Amino acid sequence: MPPSLDAITTYVILEQEKWFEKEPAFLSRWLKPGMTALDIGANLGVYSLPMARMVGPEGQVFAYEPASEPRRLLALSKAKNGAANLNLVDAALSDGVREGRLVLGASSELNSLDGDGPSETIRITSLDHELRSRHWGSIDFVKIDAEGEEERILAGATAFFFEHSPLVMFEVKAGLKQNDSLPAAFAQLGFGIYRLLDGDPLLVPVQTGEPLDGYELNLFAAKPDRAAALAQDGLLIETNPQWELDDTARSKALALFEAQAFAGIFAALSGGAVAEDPIYRDALACYALWRSQDLAWPVRYAALKHAYGTLEPLCRKQDSLPRLSTLARIASDLGYRSVAVNVLQLVADVLKGGKGRIAEPFWPARPRFDKIAPGTDPVGWFVAAALEQLELIASYSSCFAASRIDLDWLAKHPLACIEIERRRVLQRARAGQKVEVPSRLLSAAPDNANAETWRSGAVPNTIVR
Repeated sequence: MPPSLDAITTYVILEQEKWFEKEPAFLSRWLKPGMTALDIGANLGVYSLPMARMVGPEGQVFAYEPASEPRRLLALSKAKNGAANLNLVDAALSDGVREGRLVLGASSELNSLDGDGPSETIRITSLDHELRSRHWGSIDFVKIDAEGEEERILAGATAFFFEHSPLVMFEVKAGLKQNDSLPAAFAQLGFGIYRLLDGDPLLVPVQTGEPLDGYELNLFAAKPDRAAALAQDGLLIETNPQWELDDTARSKALALFEAQAFAGIFAALSGGAVAEDPIYRDALACYALWRSQDLAWPVRYAALKHAYGTLEPLCRKQDSLPRLSTLARIASDLGYRSVAVNVLQLVADVLKGGKGRIAEPFWPARPRFDKIAPGTDPVGWFVAAALEQLELIASYSSCFAASRIDLDWLAKHPLACIEIERRRVLQRARAGQKVEVPSRLLSAAPDNANAETWRSGAVPNTIVR
């Protein structure tokens, strides 16, 4: 990666130790040895390199990257990873074969075929031309991230999509611009449109004209045969199911909720261990069913939607810190990230004012806190879960927006994750401050994979003692 914190990928990988999008986690569950994938707009390889490992030596990944510098770096990464099955193609994709001009963005992720500014001459091809010249067998997956070129890529892929039925992931939003016509263009080619939930690796249908959450960057397209195969693998729901909560499901859900590591604290609440309001009680139950792995995906998804559909209007009428925490958790899993951010901001404001009370059971806002027993400080546990979740979902990365909370304070909290510390250091270093690397970042751990990089002093504007 470029040795600069102004390079988006460099900053994000140091911060999160993965790409900020949710889709790579889904692909790691689905891609299998022997599959073939196309990465259109590969950049530095945050998709290409992991996919090459997933499909194995018997599989193939074709990475299309027209810009010379990111392609050079990707070639170095290919060599370091021994990824012989990763094929680097020095071309952009569009609707035909020609020479073109690539406008270079401030960071390589923003390079585009449109616009003005510094540029380089590149080769442009089409999927139909690549189909004829490469004699591909089955194509299983196509990622299209082409900064506004997506519809022209489809125009140059008529024969490709007639012969192949891959799962396609396409960028539907670049910057502040949303491409509302692109899903319709895929639908005209016989594809169903799906979105990926945040809470689990599950694709769910997107209806025509359905508004998308403001944080949604990518959608998926699949023809009926590919959709059926994904549904068989337990990774896709083909239709939105009908479902009702009954007493049997309520009993099962209550047992699931009471089995949580944190549930013991509720007996001491002024409202008791069981929510008094029946609507809120059902919302808690439905979320527990969503997390029950012995239920079928359609039932789980229906339970999640029911939880949101009951709790969101209840919170508009009568909210509380426990209800808002639960709503943020449900909304986040459902992919309603904007709702979750707004709810958690309200929680943060209430906590800052010192007026909130915790008198009802709830789900912690941050999923990892399910496995952390609150101990003798349940309020501190609640606060850490809510503020950590707000920081981590309010923006795709702290390189895009200032933090909404005091990172100096949260980084010192004993329950805060180590990414909070990395964000604190990176924000200051990117702003040009000289920052001492805290000892926590110098030790390798499952949640701190780049300790060697931090120890080396290679991160700009950091001091290692």
